[in-house]
Amino acid sequence: MQQCYVVDSANAPWKRSASEGVSFECQVLLSGDDGGPEAMRFRFDDCPSVYAHMHLTPQFQLLLGGAMDFPRGVKHLEALAIHYTDHNMPYGPFAVSGGHDMLVLHPRAGGIISMANLQARRKINLRGRLFASLASDTEWQPLPDIDSGAFKLLMPHDFGPAAVVVRVPAHAALAMPAPEFGRYEVVLEGSVIMEGQEIAPPGFRYVRGDTVAAPIISGENGASVAFLTFDQNALEGGIIEGSLAVEAAEAMARAI
Repeated sequence: MQQCYVVDSANAPWKRSASEGVSFECQVLLSGDDGGPEAMRFRFDDCPSVYAHMHLTPQFQLLLGGAMDFPRGVKHLEALAIHYTDHNMPYGPFAVSGGHDMLVLHPRAGGIISMANLQARRKINLRGRLFASLASDTEWQPLPDIDSGAFKLLMPHDFGPAAVVVRVPAHAALAMPAPEFGRYEVVLEGSVIMEGQEIAPPGFRYVRGDTVAAPIISGENGASVAFLTFDQNALEGGIIEGSLAVEAAEAMARAI
């Protein structure tokens, strides 16, 4: 069964909220209530320590603005950047600053669990993967078959999940392989036509299925698009059953 969601972020309301003393603005772009993907946009106020936590699904964080500093000097991220974790993979605490703005992208509802929860610590994915990358650390490479097109790989070829940014001139068709485990296609610059809709930054399409999705077409001024693709870990975890799942869902509902 093919899944396809197109989101124009300009049409989503902002909500002011806080979680564990950390204040932020949030847009709920996809709720995951129908069993499909969950996507949110967060703008955290400057904060030296966003508490350590995990989600019950894998996630891409796409940093659109500002900076994030992870603990013990592990990684300093400035926009544009990505941060990926497998399901039940804890991360943080981390600091945010400089007009922080990010998309949090899940293949389905994932909730949130503080690592202060002792039960959650027993559910940590000990084989989980974590990866972070700055777009500025990677050189543009020519894009085959599209004049003046270019791309940047933000994750290694053999990592599993994939992240690539593509830059193309006007009216270019961008097609990708079938997204078996799900893929977010996020507009970063310019505009694209997705499923008959013109979408500007940071709108996106989420597709999942065993057939190739319809190409997206860049607009009059060209476009830059991030393609963020999950692997089989998207089938793991999730808010399914048990007290931890209930708490994760309730904590996310309180936050957003």
